[in-house]
Amino acid sequence: MNKDGCFNYVHMHQQRNADNFEDMCKDKLPADEIYVPPQHQPINPEDEDDVVPDQHAAFGITKATQNVKETAWKDFGLGRLMSKGPMLGKTPSVKNLPR
Repeated sequence: MNKDGCFNYVHMHQQRNADNFEDMCKDKLPADEIYVPPQHQPINPEDEDDVVPDQHAAFGITKATQNVKETAWKDFGLGRLMSKGPMLGKTPSVKNLPR
């Protein structure tokens, strides 16, 4: 049941509203025809002779479902770290640190 059908301080202050509630829910809005210009209409898949492959409906679906692997960063600079080694006995300059 939708939230409008639940009792709260906004709805159903009078008992006669409950009688009309079911009648209001029965009405369905008719589907209106909307004119769409030809240049904005989707391509008919039955007309495959005129369809460029990248405009075909299946092309977008398969491309979207493909998993693209991101390139992994593999250079950690371990070789340089091993050759240079830690700074023994040297402390970084305190002058260069931000305050």
